[in-house]
Amino acid sequence: MAGCASQGTTNTAAGSGSGTEAGSATGSRSGSDTGAGTDPATGPGAGVAVSSGAGSGIGGASGAVPSGAHSGATGSASSAAAGHTSAAPSSGASAPASVSASGPGSVAGKDATVIVGVGKVRVLIYEDYRCPVCKQVHDQIQPVISSKLGSGSIKVEFHAVDLIDHNTGGKGSVAAGNAASCALQAFKFQPYREALFAAQPSESTDAFADPNELITIAKTVSGLDGPTFEDCVRTQPYGASIESTYAAEYGSGKLVGVPSVFINGTQWNVPTSGDVAASFTQALAVAGA
Repeated sequence: MAGCASQGTTNTAAGSGSGTEAGSATGSRSGSDTGAGTDPATGPGAGVAVSSGAGSGIGGASGAVPSGAHSGATGSASSAAAGHTSAAPSSGASAPASVSASGPGSVAGKDATVIVGVGKVRVLIYEDYRCPVCKQVHDQIQPVISSKLGSGSIKVEFHAVDLIDHNTGGKGSVAAGNAASCALQAFKFQPYREALFAAQPSESTDAFADPNELITIAKTVSGLDGPTFEDCVRTQPYGASIESTYAAEYGSGKLVGVPSVFINGTQWNVPTSGDVAASFTQALAVAGA
């Protein structure tokens, strides 16, 4: 299946370097949300903050990301498998008590990054809701993330990226990322994120650009849909923040593909063979999680 995918070179600091994208992954999704009395994304003892993207839902899968790379902005295609890299650089309802603003630079409107957990090991994830491989990687590593959040060993910072909007047109990436941040305000970030991935449309369509589609998906999450959420989806208060993340990280050429995952500032490369979850677990262990 053609799609967006992981980067394939190592960056020594978050938000820097370049890479390639791999082909799509395979695997089924299963699992359930955890945590009581808070957004299930937090898990036991974890903290939540809103500041330029969206977080990941719980899922379980096995299998590797097949090889088939598509190079970044400064390279050439090494495979016919289609992927997603950024275009050439260009300029371009109360919340939880622990909400803070910590996104990149100055943004108009509300800052949209979702920060989950209190651990010492910091994980940054940049991904696009329209990206099929983002979903596949999510499905495989999220059980590990959920476990580490439960043990209090990691803090995860999720950044929604509207890379496909920029590369192929449309508004669905930014709209879905905004809706995920809206869901956090109702303590439903985690189950709504899972619902978004489960309902991910074909990459060639832009169904998420329709607010009615995002609201329909919210109706599958108990306790989420309502006037406050629907207004947030339609007015997109987090949209400018998501777009500013693209400008700062992708438009500037610091990053070139999705998903991009960093552990304590060093990029983790999604393997093109073998067990993706095991590789991610090992990388966390090396970092002390």
